[in-house]
Amino acid sequence: MTARNVNVSYGAKQALHDVSIDIEQDRVVAFIGPSGCGKSTFLRTLNRMNDTVASARVTGDIRLDGQDIYSAEMDVVQLRARVGMVFQKPNPFPKSIYENVAYGPRIHGLAGGKADLDVVVERSLTRAGLWNEVKDRLADSGTALSGGQQQRLCIARAIAVDPEVILMDEPCSALDPIATARIEELIHELRGRYAIAIVTHNMQQAARVSQRTAFFHLGTLVEYGATSDIFTNPVQERTRDYITGRYG
Repeated sequence: MTARNVNVSYGAKQALHDVSIDIEQDRVVAFIGPSGCGKSTFLRTLNRMNDTVASARVTGDIRLDGQDIYSAEMDVVQLRARVGMVFQKPNPFPKSIYENVAYGPRIHGLAGGKADLDVVVERSLTRAGLWNEVKDRLADSGTALSGGQQQRLCIARAIAVDPEVILMDEPCSALDPIATARIEELIHELRGRYAIAIVTHNMQQAARVSQRTAFFHLGTLVEYGATSDIFTNPVQERTRDYITGRYG
């Protein structure tokens, strides 16, 4: 997925200025920066979540496999199947665990019948590291799971439609350290199968899970490069000041 010269405005306020970035298949990209710097705004442009905000205006070029995702020909429902989203707070549907995962494949026509759905549900829950914990209670409500399990269920729901890209907006901010560690392990396991972009306030987490890091400040992309370089030898002074805790 490629983004070139992306600008986002909400009414008269410009939230992003000329952001260009690549999200690659076999790497996790972390977006870091202080609150209000544009990280989540940029993430939301990648599957047109900003379409839901009446005052939002997006310019620039964002392409998925060479296709302009903002073109009139792009089916937004199909785009959001190809570019899945996991939000800050776990948000399972008020349905059974099984139905949470089966919902997407069913509405997108990706499964021929119950037997096909069973396979998709098991495979998705297995990839999300949840199958062994829930396989005997698939009929239970997804909202009855613990916070960490709910977030893994949301990841299973996102990958059930076989996306190309997974966007994660602070997926661990509402979780305890043990659940956070499990989600981080899961991100490692999913890498290579999907292109992953994660917004995080936790710099240690960015250093642990990503291979590329983008530092945003005041709506601009200040620096983008290998995670090891960003954290140990940043080029820009603003990046160095943020990493060393001079502001944030």
